[in-house]
Formats: sequence, structure tokens, C-alpha cells
Amino acid sequence: MSVHVEPAVEAGRRSHEFVVVVNAVQHTVESDRLTYERVVNLAYPQPPAPGMRFTVTFRKAKQPHEGSLAPGQSVEVKKSGTVFNVTPTSKS
Repeated sequence: MSVHVEPAVEAGRRSHEFVVVVNAVQHTVESDRLTYERVVNLAYPQPPAPGMRFTVTFRKAKQPHEGSLAPGQSVEVKKSGTVFNVTPTSKS
């Protein structure tokens, strides 16, 4: 009797990849929970200006389904299809 076992690295890699869309660009991430800071970094690897603030909204997430993120907050994403919009905002 033969049993096929996938290599742990490959099996773990596939089960821990999540596809999200940030500002209309698809990204693959390794966690089902994304923070405000991580989403902003995906949208703007090089911030437009020092100290720039951002508004982050999302939809099609696992929990909660839609809303906004503030610094320090996170959201649980679906395996594929969570959408984020990140826009620079003025300091008012």
C-alpha cells in the first residue's frame, strides 16, 4: 500500500497563501489577518511623503465583511477576494 505525502513546505505554503486586492493590484500574503500597517505597505511600499496618513477601507473580508481600518487594527481576510482601498489623507 502506497501513500503519497506532499512535502511539508509545499503543503504549508499552499494552505497559508491568501490573495487580496489592494488599490486594484493583486497581492499574495501569508496570513489570514492583515493589519492597517501591512495593507498601507502593500499599497505604498514607498510612502508619498514622510508622516503621510491613509484611509483604509475594505470589503469582501471574512470577519468583519466590510469596514475601515485605523492604525493598530486588523481584519481577517478570505482565502481569495478581499478588496482594500488605501488613499492618502490630509492631516486635518
